Amino acid sequence: MEISEVLNVKSIVVGLKATSKEDVIKQMTEVLSQNGDVSDQIQFFDAVMEREVHATTGVGNGIAIPHGRCSAVKKASIVYAKLAQDIDWESLDEKPVQLVIMLAVPETQGDVHLKILSELAMKLMDEELVDQLKKETDPNEIIGLLSREEDEE
Repeated sequence: MEISEVLNVKSIVVGLKATSKEDVIKQMTEVLSQNGDVSDQIQFFDAVMEREVHATTGVGNGIAIPHGRCSAVKKASIVYAKLAQDIDWESLDEKPVQLVIMLAVPETQGDVHLKILSELAMKLMDEELVDQLKKETDPNEIIGLLSREEDEE
């Protein structure tokens, strides 16, 4: 499964106003619910927050990749948010987060979960790509940047 299959324009929020990690996750969960990707916002929110308790999803370089697998997820989906202000995420590099890419996966699709996380991690090691994502505000361009290497394969 490719990133372009689970990310669409309706799932991109530029200028998300939040004051905490929990607030960001709550608002991104609302986007999933509005898009019909989750049947129970609270259940999915709880799954993501439970994951955060075990280890931070702030991967460094201003990026967090919170994720959850639960039965409330109808189909694998990504919500992408560029934050209006940096948020402390207890990141590995101890720096605040500007970009959040949240992954929602049905409980029964663990392999999809790991494949998308791996693909995101590989892409986000590219400093040039991360710099472009931090500057970009057009949802179609953001999808293009995250799908770029898929088109070249």
